[in-house]
Amino acid sequence: MMRKLLRGAAACGLVLTGCLAAAGADEYVWKDGKWVAAVKPAEGTPEGELALIRSYVSAGQRKEAVAAAERFGERYADNPLREEAMLLGGQAELDAERYYQAYEQFEAMLAAYPNGQFLERALTREMEVANAFLAGKKRIVGKVFRLPAKDEGLKILRGIVEHAPGAEIAERAMMRVGEHHFDNGDYADAAEAYDEYMQLFPRGRHTPEAMSRGARATYLSFQGVPYDQTPLVEAEHRYKALIDQHPAAAKKDHAEQVLREIAEIRAEQTYQTARFYQRTDRPESAGFYYRQVIQDYPASSWASAARAALGGKAPAAAPKPTPATRPAEPPAGAVKPTPEPAPAAKPAPPAEAKPARGPTTAPGPIDLEKLVDPSRKGESK
Repeated sequence: MMRKLLRGAAACGLVLTGCLAAAGADEYVWKDGKWVAAVKPAEGTPEGELALIRSYVSAGQRKEAVAAAERFGERYADNPLREEAMLLGGQAELDAERYYQAYEQFEAMLAAYPNGQFLERALTREMEVANAFLAGKKRIVGKVFRLPAKDEGLKILRGIVEHAPGAEIAERAMMRVGEHHFDNGDYADAAEAYDEYMQLFPRGRHTPEAMSRGARATYLSFQGVPYDQTPLVEAEHRYKALIDQHPAAAKKDHAEQVLREIAEIRAEQTYQTARFYQRTDRPESAGFYYRQVIQDYPASSWASAARAALGGKAPAAAPKPTPATRPAEPPAGAVKPTPEPAPAAKPAPPAEAKPARGPTTAPGPIDLEKLVDPSRKGESK
């Protein structure tokens, strides 16, 4: 009801202003619960010069608006209306797509009035500048050069967080940093940004999303089976924490299915280590890692392959290897079957293993009598 009344009052105001203007009378504006005569745009008083700046901005006269805002600051440095004049100067630059110049104007206003009444508006406009830079808009330098400014965009977003710690706009700015890195495939930087959000806003409204996207970014930073599995292990911990703390977000992000895929990949890495030892005629180590696959990942398809290898069956029945590079997009819905890969790159041997001697041949069955834990017995050559 109240909103309808306010909309009605605003509409009446427009009608009244138009009618009075047509009749040659002064224009009126609704202020403090009553109609008052609008200040005419003219120099000589702070109110009149501020109205003049507003008229320049409305007409798209950037140079005039910026110059008038500067004069206002010189003439009325101690007048509280100066804050709005500075904001309008920045708005004129923003409307003309002179983004960095607009940012400088807003920063000057925030330096002079760090807790002013137009703080939220200035930060919202700085967010517009940052988004423009991250979208590819250039920074104008020296009236001629146009330079990429994505780094400036990120700097502006972090500046918003510093200007208004704890505010909702600061939360959005920090999430935007993570989103930018994520969309550009900089997954490690994205995870770091989402972690920073959770440190700054432990009870923020975007915490479940930050946890979810941080876990996904860490998972996508894993490069493939032949590479270091540290990101995979970290992603596993993140997804488990997400399930424990924010089950709704975990369900939306299919965390349980991602964990099953992670287990499958880790099982494959252990299995490939066993295969390396078997190819290099080191059956004790091979048996140790085959049994580790069975013990740690019993539900994986690689566990079946490990049992077959221990039973003396040909290891050709092993599942298809996971591609060396993780997918560009996060998993959604059911886990998709592993696509047919190009011939798998030979995994790097563990540090303690010796390179294979002579041509590689298909390994034969493992002598179960010789299988021992490598940590308890030296290997026979």
